[in-house]
Amino acid sequence: MKNILLFLTVILGFKASAQNDPLYGQYLFNQTMINPAYSGIHNVVNATLLSRAQWAGIDGAPLTNTLSLSSSFMQDKLGGGLLVINDRLGINTTTELSASFNYKIKFENSKLSFGLQGGVVNYWYDYSKLNLEVVDQKITQPTENFSQPTIGAGIFYMHDKFYAGISIPRFLDVTVQDGVSSSTRYKRHIYLSGGYIFDKYEKIKIKPSVLVRMVENTSTSVDFNLQVLLAEVLWTGIMTRNFNSIGLNSQLELKNKLRIGYLFELPTNKLSANSFGTHEIMLSIDLEFFERQVALRRYF
Repeated sequence: MKNILLFLTVILGFKASAQNDPLYGQYLFNQTMINPAYSGIHNVVNATLLSRAQWAGIDGAPLTNTLSLSSSFMQDKLGGGLLVINDRLGINTTTELSASFNYKIKFENSKLSFGLQGGVVNYWYDYSKLNLEVVDQKITQPTENFSQPTIGAGIFYMHDKFYAGISIPRFLDVTVQDGVSSSTRYKRHIYLSGGYIFDKYEKIKIKPSVLVRMVENTSTSVDFNLQVLLAEVLWTGIMTRNFNSIGLNSQLELKNKLRIGYLFELPTNKLSANSFGTHEIMLSIDLEFFERQVALRRYF
């Protein structure tokens, strides 16, 4: 019961404040969820499945499942893909289906990608899950269900040793008018990302990276990551988000094609005493499906 009350304290403001994008920890090798310019940037067919259970042990805590499919085309001049996201938070379930397309400019040791994406997002609220002692007449309807179009854009630059990106994956704010008042359900997010590979040592590579997420009238979120690659097979590292949480991540990479990753994240605030932390698993595979596609060692 304590967990339920704690979580309701967090989510009952959904009518008054806008919902945020789902959080991710293992975007380090697939930024398709936050930047459409990344989709198809590598000259392979990629399929990635990611599942994140946040604040495990708390009723109604966030649960996000993501499937992304992407590929290069036209001898690596173009890229594109599909993205499916299902995000559950308390009484709210958000499902997004979008397609992306990008154009790549290739240099000697780098690529510059310009990407666009478009699709639809469905918002579903199940008010029957609320067990309130005092019934609010404004939420007497059992469910609320509506869909909105979405469009986004991004730029991603990738060198052999570093990368940088900027994106707005969903340009359109979502505001709902219920006949009496309006409520903003979503505000657009701006993402800035960057990372670098230090390869001074033969069998060890070090990769620091950062992700900045900005939303209007909301505190900026900053992720700091530090990863180490051992023997070109095993990634291991630490991360923190605004120093309000700390996480440990690892990823096993086989033959430049198959990647299996796991992340454990623990908040540093009072939530740490009421949950079993955040768990995120990832399965990703690169395939040489089309002519001239090659699955190479990649660090981003």
